[in-house]
Amino acid sequence: MSEAFSISMPHWPPPQWNAAAGVDAARMRRLLGALGNPHLLLPPVVHVAGTNGKGSTIALMRAMLEAAGYRVHVYTSPHLQHFEERMVLSGTPILQPHLHALLEECRLAAGAETPQFFEGTTVAALLAFARTPADIVLVETGMGGRFDPTNIIPEKTLTIITSISADHTDYLGKTLAEIAWHKAGIMRAGVPCIVAQQTEEVMDVLVVQAQEVGAPLYVQGQHWAVAQEPDGALYFEDMHGGAVLPAPALHGAHQYHNAGLAIAAMTALTEFDVSHEHIEQGLQHVQWPARLAPVAWPQLPANVEMWYDGGHNVGGAAAIAAHVQKHWGQGAVYLIFGTTQGKDVTPMLEQILPCVDVAVMVRVRAEPKPYAPSELQASAARIGHEVQVAESLADAVDMLMEQHQGTEAKILVFGSLYFYAELQSFL
Repeated sequence: MSEAFSISMPHWPPPQWNAAAGVDAARMRRLLGALGNPHLLLPPVVHVAGTNGKGSTIALMRAMLEAAGYRVHVYTSPHLQHFEERMVLSGTPILQPHLHALLEECRLAAGAETPQFFEGTTVAALLAFARTPADIVLVETGMGGRFDPTNIIPEKTLTIITSISADHTDYLGKTLAEIAWHKAGIMRAGVPCIVAQQTEEVMDVLVVQAQEVGAPLYVQGQHWAVAQEPDGALYFEDMHGGAVLPAPALHGAHQYHNAGLAIAAMTALTEFDVSHEHIEQGLQHVQWPARLAPVAWPQLPANVEMWYDGGHNVGGAAAIAAHVQKHWGQGAVYLIFGTTQGKDVTPMLEQILPCVDVAVMVRVRAEPKPYAPSELQASAARIGHEVQVAESLADAVDMLMEQHQGTEAKILVFGSLYFYAELQSFL
């Protein structure tokens, strides 16, 4: 899977590290062995796979653990602006000189080998985590799980599988069952696996995998439950009882489910002392940018709000559509949509277009291979929706404001995490 590398460092990544090459576990083990096997020297590891909600769940867990005073390493992807965001060492994003030194060390250790991009950066992260003291490591899979470079970690304390829907179908398979088989590969014998509510097709695959490896499952709706109270509070219940907690600081009804996963994780991490008060603090102070966040776009009228969400698959589109339908009933709703080639655009548009009054398709300039606005317009037309086109985010905003009738309105920018960098350039 191709990915742009944004670090300005001479000779990095080296030409032989082909981003399109397949993941090779044996190659990774040789590289890790040359570096002293850092993947065997980690603090307790929580490994998170799924289609949507991985990063939010990790952010919530991090906030709860840090509220309890624990030092937390974090590995997530992709980054929004700077590659260093992917690696948090004991609560602090890695500094660029430190990252450069690790990458160069990995490059030299690789020798004539040809690691894939995410293999190399994952090894660098594992090296940093093994060398920097911390109490726990939170690791997000890059894609899939079973053959993901992060799954090279043999010993885990806990695994989590967030909601699974269609994404990366060229790599993971066309059916939800195939995709779930990849995600389920992070399970380990005897290691609890906390599972979000899933479709029956997905759940069948997860149950079979858990039985094969001997991993106990803790499933939403069976072993624990989470709900949004009428006043916005969060209610969580498991075998130990129920509790009313503050609403998560992250916007959207789907974040209650991610918060439920994080709370279930805290109860499963029995060797960590995370109290009710620590969970409350984590819910209230969690930060995870680009997930249904308000944007202070310059020169918008006072009665027009802009919101951005980096969702980029059908599951993300469904979650945002549900939020819009439930909470954005007052005034007009405008959509600015763009995404990358290879995404299954039609089901995303089927979810989101019925919820908006006007939609503008744009080219995401920071995307390595964006869809042209005309291609997105054609996809919308095939499902019976008339949309407009613009060549940039700024052009789309101008176009919408020219049509705006002066009433209350919300603009939703959606479809790609790469929108974030473009938004920041205007703010």
